[in-house]
Amino acid sequence: MKPITMPLSVSNVYLVPCEGGYLQVDTGYPQDYARYRRNLARAGIELRAVRYLLLTHHHDDHAGFLNDITRDTSLTILAHEQAQPLLLTGANDKSRGGGYVNRFVRFIADIKMRLDPHWTLTFPPFALREQDRLIAGDDEQWLSQIGIEGKILYTPGHSIDHIAVVLRSGEVFCGDAAASFPLWAGTKYCTIFMTDMDAAYQSWQKLLDAGGRVVYPAHGRPFAADQLRRHMGKISTAELVKFF
Repeated sequence: MKPITMPLSVSNVYLVPCEGGYLQVDTGYPQDYARYRRNLARAGIELRAVRYLLLTHHHDDHAGFLNDITRDTSLTILAHEQAQPLLLTGANDKSRGGGYVNRFVRFIADIKMRLDPHWTLTFPPFALREQDRLIAGDDEQWLSQIGIEGKILYTPGHSIDHIAVVLRSGEVFCGDAAASFPLWAGTKYCTIFMTDMDAAYQSWQKLLDAGGRVVYPAHGRPFAADQLRRHMGKISTAELVKFF
């Protein structure tokens, strides 16, 4: 069964069938929760069927409605151990440098930040609970326990707490490890903000080595994993345009 894509305001949430329901990849901005619930209803899926939530990283457009969804249903969250303190801050981590992938992207982002009152790089703080699961690196066992053939990989480069999923069938749920939007801005399959390009490309190689064939990004449409190979190394950390 193919994953279900649920587009939100600027990102995609994915539902992967698992034992007894679905594994969800990420949430969206806090204000996306109502739209997410409508999308579930249109797809004929009850919220309680979402039994697990894999958080690729702590950023506002991925962890924004964690408080809402955990209030309304019981599920288990899986996240990297470095996400735990970052989620408590309620803000995107700015302590590790990085920047926009080029000056044009920064120009566009600056305009959006001025015009969009929701784009504050903050989110409601969230405390992971006893029932949630933290991983320290790659995990090749956990998904099999819920009926999914695949592995979870530690994929830093966009953020220090980033993880992704590669299914045995070749589907990759990469969060912000890569993106296909906005390619017209010269992003070269990176997300608009990155922290460490060497780490990012090592993460890309890891996704390819794990058998990734089709990438399902948080931003943009699915694309062939070969695009990662073709664009490997095209942006350096030194080229990133700082904005804080």
